[in-house]
Amino acid sequence: MSFEQLLATYIGRTIEVFLGEEFYTGVLVSVGNGVFVVNISDTYQPQTATLQLASVVYIRVLV
Repeated sequence: MSFEQLLATYIGRTIEVFLGEEFYTGVLVSVGNGVFVVNISDTYQPQTATLQLASVVYIRVLV
């Protein structure tokens, strides 16, 4: 199982994403073709971010 396939099993869950010096918290929306989409919840206006899997330092799935 690849990292992309594993991450796809958490679609709909809240995650924390660490990308070097950037940090995002939100709901995982989709995964595919080396990218994943997160609805970011730590801003005043809801935003959607498309992030590259290759840039990920760490992902935490919240329970």
